Amino acid sequence: MNIRLISEGDFEKLFHAFKAAFTDNAVKLQPTRDEFSYRIHKKLKFNMDISAVGFDGNEMTGFILHSSNLYQGIPTAYNGGTGVLPGFRNQKMAEKMYEFLIPKIQAKFLARILLEVVEGNQKAISLYEKIGFTFKRRFHCYKLTETFKLDSDILITEGKISEVNFNFNDFEPSFIDSSEHLKIGNEKVLLAKDQSEVIGYVIMQPHLGRISQLAVSGFHRSKGVGEALVSAAQAAAKKPLTIMNIPDDEFGFDAFLKKCGFQNQVNQYEMELII
Repeated sequence: MNIRLISEGDFEKLFHAFKAAFTDNAVKLQPTRDEFSYRIHKKLKFNMDISAVGFDGNEMTGFILHSSNLYQGIPTAYNGGTGVLPGFRNQKMAEKMYEFLIPKIQAKFLARILLEVVEGNQKAISLYEKIGFTFKRRFHCYKLTETFKLDSDILITEGKISEVNFNFNDFEPSFIDSSEHLKIGNEKVLLAKDQSEVIGYVIMQPHLGRISQLAVSGFHRSKGVGEALVSAAQAAAKKPLTIMNIPDDEFGFDAFLKKCGFQNQVNQYEMELII
C-alpha cells in the first residue's frame, strides 16, 4: 500500500475511485465527470497539500480530500470526502491516510479538522471516533421534489456575492456553506429586493439544484419573501432543490422549509478533531 499527496494527474483515477467508493453508500454519490470536477475544484476547493490518495499497485484504492479556511474564527481543515474501495476496507486505509496527513495539516497551522457523516453510518462514525473525532452538531438535509408554485410580486434579481448581507442568517452554516467559503466561490446569487434594498438572498448551484444559503432579513419575514426565493431558485435549478446541513435546533427554518414542500430525507453529524 502506497499513500501520498494527491497530484493534478490523479483526477481520472480519483473520479473512478470516488464513484466506486460510494456505490454502496447510504447516500449514493454517482456524479458525472463534470459534476465531480465542479464538486472538488469549485465547491470544495480542495487543497492538494493536505489531501491524500492510497494505491495498491496502479489502482487508487482510497482518498481523503481536504479544503481549508478560517471558520468560526479558527483555522480549519475540512474533510470534503473520504472514500475507500469496498475490497480494501479491512486494511485500516483511512486511519493510515490520516496518520500521513495530520502532520502536514499541522504544518499549515490549521488547528482542527471538521467533517460530516451520515447518521446511521455506524462504521464511518466508529472509524472517525477511533481516529479521535468528536460530535459537534446534528444537521438535517432537505429535498424538494414537488413543483413549488407561487404567485408573487416580490422582485427577485440575479446579484453578486458582495451584495449579500450574511447577517440575515440566524445560524452558523456548515463549513462548506459558510460565508467565508462562499465568498471565494462563484455560485449563483439571487436577491429579493424592496425597491433597491436587499431583503433576502439565495446562494446556489443551479446545475445541481443545491442551495448553499437562503436567508431573509428579520423585518421582512413572514411576508412571502422566503417563498419567492425558493420559487426563483427552483426555476433556475436543473435538478430538484436540496439544502444541506441545517442545525437540528433551527425549528423555525425547518417549519419554513416544510411549508415550501421540502422533506427532511437525511441527517448528518458534524464531527471535529482538534490537532
